[in-house]
This record gives sequence, C-alpha cells and structure tokens, in this order.
Amino acid sequence: MIQKQRIEIVDYLRGFALIGITFTNIFQYPGMWSIDDTPYFSSFMETFMVSKFISIFMFLLGLSSALLMSNLKKRGEKANLIYIRRFSILLLIGITCTFVVPTGGLFIMYAMYGLIGFIFHRMPPMINIVVFIAIAILTWFTRNMVLLEGESINNQIVSLTSMLSGFSMVILGIFLGQVSFFNHLQRCKGLLATSAVLLFFLAYYSYGWPNNFNSLIMSLFYIVGFTILSMIPKVRSMFSCLIAFGRMSMSNFIVHTSVVYYFLEGKFPFLTYLGIGLLLIAIQITYSNIWLKYFRMGPLEWIWRMGIYWKKISIVGSVEKDSKFRENKTC
Repeated sequence: MIQKQRIEIVDYLRGFALIGITFTNIFQYPGMWSIDDTPYFSSFMETFMVSKFISIFMFLLGLSSALLMSNLKKRGEKANLIYIRRFSILLLIGITCTFVVPTGGLFIMYAMYGLIGFIFHRMPPMINIVVFIAIAILTWFTRNMVLLEGESINNQIVSLTSMLSGFSMVILGIFLGQVSFFNHLQRCKGLLATSAVLLFFLAYYSYGWPNNFNSLIMSLFYIVGFTILSMIPKVRSMFSCLIAFGRMSMSNFIVHTSVVYYFLEGKFPFLTYLGIGLLLIAIQITYSNIWLKYFRMGPLEWIWRMGIYWKKISIVGSVEKDSKFRENKTC
C-alpha cells in the first residue's frame, strides 16, 4: 500500500474518533442534561463512548509520530530534534488553549504522552508490543477495581492503571508504525478479521464494565473494525468526507469544544442536544472539505507545523494539488 493510502486510513480514524468525542463532550458536559431522564443512553455512553475515542487518538498519536520519524530519517533530517519540538510546541498550544476552553488540557496530556513516547521510538518493536501486552494484562487483573471514597491505595492503583492503559495505545501505535503495518494491510486481512472476532467477544464479555479493560477492548475493536471497513472501496468512498475532517482534527476539536463551553449552557431536551451534535458535525465536515480545497491544512495545524519546523510555511494551496505535502503529511 502506498504512502497516500496509509495516511488516509489514519485520517479516516481521526475523523471517526472526532465524531465520537464531539458527542461525548456534548453529553458529558456538566449540567446539560439529567442522567435520570435517559438512563439507557447514559449506559450506552459509558459502555461505547466515554474514554474510547480519546484512546483512539492516543493510538493515532503513536502511529503518526512513528510515521513522522520514519519520513524524517529517510529525508536525512534531524528526526529526534523535530520530534521533541513537535510535542513541546503541542504542550505550549495546550497550555494556551486552557485559557480559552477547559478541554485544552487534552492537548497537554497528548504532548506529555508524546514526549514520554520518545523513549519507545528508540526501543525494538518486540519490546514495545510486549509492554503493550503487559499493560493489557494489568488492566484485566484490575478490572474489578473502581474509585472508592477513602480508599487511597485502591484509587491510586485505579488511576495509575488508567494512565497506563491510555499510554499503552500510544505504544501500540508506535509499534505498528515501526513494523509498517499499514503498508501491508492486504496481507493482513486474516489477522484483522481474527482480531475483530476476538475483540467482539471480549467486548461482549466486558459489556457494562465501567473500567479500563472495557475501554481498551472497545477502542481496539473500533480501530480494527474501521480499518477493515476502510479497505472496502465502496465504504471508503462513502466515508471519504471524514478525511478532511480528520486532517483538521485539532482545529475542529477547539471549535466544537468552544461551542459546547460558551453556547450550550442550560438544560435542553435530550433530542435537542442530539440534533445540535449532528448539526455541528455536519457543519464541521462540510467546511473542512471546503477549507482544504484552498488551504493545505487547518489554521491550528498550520501554527503547529511552523513551530515544529521553525520556519514560515505557506498555508495557501490545495492539498490535492500539492503531492509533496500530501506524501509527507504526518503531523
């Protein structure tokens, strides 16, 4: 599979995860709606959405950084310096965004995980996959532990496991980037299908568990399932609008969280929030596709990229017409 196809799959996943995060942010925002009014939807949110899409972005963070390192080394650039600068700038963006929207802290977490992940880029792939499996086993053995008032040791273990579970997705992304997994998807159809079946049964087994193990399994199931779907030409064409949406994920995230934070105060009926979420996603997908017909990247992505390479970069120009930019677009 050529570089363009590999990157498109990453953007499909980014777009898909951003849809989930948008709904999660809307329905999880304090004071917006009463859980007692829609208990079934609350259970659905906890099982299928809460923390799952954040984990997908963690995976993509590791994968995209591995692709970036590979491309930089092939071009003979200072890969390590650019990598550190990439996440240092993201940290500054996150700190700045916290003065605008509360969810700017998510960028800070991504930046910290990315900086720590630098260690694992220097590790052999076999060590990385072993570490990922070890953390997955840990989440299994701690699956019955939940946060309890007054239980400091228990709560510390739960919190530590939660952080490790999220970071394990970064490690998995780095591993798959190191072994060029997305270069050989056609050869891995059997592995993907087997993984999807196994993850489905594990997801069914862990259904209703509000713990790290369920979050890890559901995130992996979404990644594998959406990757399989993206390999089907008709489905890939149907969801092609998500590519631009995913490429502008940073800018789109700030926009939708700003809308939620500043304009969705007060309680409205459940269906009203559902409609707002669908409308917001539709608008963002539409303007993302229009924007990238005239500009190479989103505005926040542009600022980030100039900080990474420490030079002025032109934002004007269609992504479709700029093949060099398309091939090297791993940020």
